[in-house]
Amino acid sequence: MEIRIHGRGGQGVVTASKIIAEAAHFEGYYSQSIPYFGAERRGAPVQAFSRLSDKPIFRVSQIYHPDIVMVFDLSLIKIPEVLSGLKSNSFAILNSKNPLSVAKNVVYVNATDIAMNNNLIASGLPIPNIPMLGALLKTNIPISYEAMLNAIEQYFGEKEETFKAFEEGFKKSKLARLKFKKRKIKRDIDIRCELPVSYPCEGVAGRTDLWRFVKPVIDANKCNKCMNCWLHCPEGVIMESEDAVVINYDYCKGCMICKEVCPRDAITAVGGEVQCIKF
Repeated sequence: MEIRIHGRGGQGVVTASKIIAEAAHFEGYYSQSIPYFGAERRGAPVQAFSRLSDKPIFRVSQIYHPDIVMVFDLSLIKIPEVLSGLKSNSFAILNSKNPLSVAKNVVYVNATDIAMNNNLIASGLPIPNIPMLGALLKTNIPISYEAMLNAIEQYFGEKEETFKAFEEGFKKSKLARLKFKKRKIKRDIDIRCELPVSYPCEGVAGRTDLWRFVKPVIDANKCNKCMNCWLHCPEGVIMESEDAVVINYDYCKGCMICKEVCPRDAITAVGGEVQCIKF
């Protein structure tokens, strides 16, 4: 099951994604949480993605066809990508007083008012993520009330106002079954495959070798140069030479995604590497 969350910086979008993944883990599922944002500034559009499955998850792309889309700020609906890719049976969860015909299954709740009434405010602005997590349970997501509550407690501790906001979000949210005609979103390019979340570029975050606890090592005897590792590398440090696939360790941060996606188990994690900084 794939969940895409849209909101603005400061509304708790990324935190909500992490809580969903944690709650899914409590239910015995494999889970994943991926943030996706540009400039880290308050009010900027932000996305986050959550996945849960009864099998290991190797997909690390954005979510283009969500089973559930959550919209923390209704003004973002004007952006075409917010409602793109919805399936015929997808759920849309809206921070709204009234349902909008944006999907066949719409859950709506006034999460902003609930956040304000329970003092979930930062820098004068309400944070609607906790009530929206309550509304999420009105969909077909296989997460129980208790598991979600436990995940919230993991992040915020035993805070009565947080628990109350979650309970109100669950009780006050409503499910509407609406007539919905799927709209075709016009794009500048035609996306025919699911792309990684980032646009990799070697050195985009500077030298990241000092971040590394372990490093990936490629066994040339097992590698068949399928380049699946290159496709998924978030730093773009894997390349093909004439004789083998090589890694630029100056910019490899040791995330080991390449190891997880290698279909031939040709990549191993080698530890014990000591990094030294010379002054």
